[in-house]
Amino acid sequence: MTDDRLAEAWARLPDYLSSHVLVSVSALALGLSVSLPLALIGRRRTVLRGLLLAAASVFQTIPGLALLALFYPMLVALSGLTEKLFGRGFSALGFLPAVLALAIYSMLPVLRNTVTGLEGVDPRLRDVARVTGGKPSRVLWDIELPLAMPVIMAGIRTSAVWVIGTATLSTPIGQTSLGNYIFAGLQTQNWVFVLFGCVAAAALALVVDQLLALMEHGVVAHSRVRIVAPGWCGGTRRAGAGPWPRSGALRYWCQALH
Repeated sequence: MTDDRLAEAWARLPDYLSSHVLVSVSALALGLSVSLPLALIGRRRTVLRGLLLAAASVFQTIPGLALLALFYPMLVALSGLTEKLFGRGFSALGFLPAVLALAIYSMLPVLRNTVTGLEGVDPRLRDVARVTGGKPSRVLWDIELPLAMPVIMAGIRTSAVWVIGTATLSTPIGQTSLGNYIFAGLQTQNWVFVLFGCVAAAALALVVDQLLALMEHGVVAHSRVRIVAPGWCGGTRRAGAGPWPRSGALRYWCQALH
């Protein structure tokens, strides 16, 4: 009996896993496309930054299943409105509410880490950039973002794990996910399904976290300016060491050291 249930669980894995990955990636992409620009806009505006972080924190305190369910009545009303105006509505269940709720759920770590990372940039680098005629946009792209990127990537890793875990709760609103194993198993007392769903969701979260960790490691190795040794700047630079670094952050840092 257990072998039959396990075989059935494996047979359903491609459908459940692909749907889970699709809704998680879509929600994370939407959350990043909203939270990163908001963090950049609010980094110099204390009041706006506080409001953004407070709003994201409030949404974070709402239980995942409740947040998913809250979108249903709003989308029903919006679907009715679009049907009246354009003669065509859309489904208020399934993919759309799951993506919207999960996107909101993913925003807090990205907002918080982006603001923290940008605030942690050495002020001397900004000062040198301004003295050498660097425009604010160039300072942002050449100095601030490369240095803050490791912290930002850490926030993205946290968001990805949260989204993948919370996506299992999208099953009750009609979105296929690895949560189908869990809810179907609880209803039928099929504990093989419940365990299989939990292990599959945890494994997916771990795999994604490790992949993002590799990306974060690459970003840190590429953008960390503190690796610049005295030999890279000034007269103590070793002979035959190659051309001066082209990175704007490295160039400004060399000037700051002198």
